[in-house]
Amino acid sequence: MGMTTRSRFEVIVHTFVFDRGRMLLLRRANTGFLDGNYSLPGGHVEAGEEVATAAAREVAEEARIEVLEIEPCIVMPYGDGVDFLFEARRWRGTPEIGEPDRCDDLLWAKPDRLPEKTAPFIEKALELRRKGIWYHQFG
Repeated sequence: MGMTTRSRFEVIVHTFVFDRGRMLLLRRANTGFLDGNYSLPGGHVEAGEEVATAAAREVAEEARIEVLEIEPCIVMPYGDGVDFLFEARRWRGTPEIGEPDRCDDLLWAKPDRLPEKTAPFIEKALELRRKGIWYHQFG
């Protein structure tokens, strides 16, 4: 006994990557969370890592593109954590699946024509981005 239970607070990053009016989406697979849904490149911030650095790292790992300039966009706290959404203002490379064990499809979608199965927060995030609202309590 004698163990204390610590609550865990998740810090997650996601990045909008746009090209000619379309946004990059990856379909989650084998992650245990929202599998089968399209989402933005993203993931957990590592201990001691700067949030924007984590966002750029996740884009490189998941989509194999290099973010040259990244800008904070939206902060969305939820029950047990917070999502930081960024926008890649400049990037280079050709997107491809970088983690086939966690992603089984990659596509470009128009923001007003998202795939049927898209992570629930994305539509809200796009609305907030459109309205210039940077903070929203989600869920």
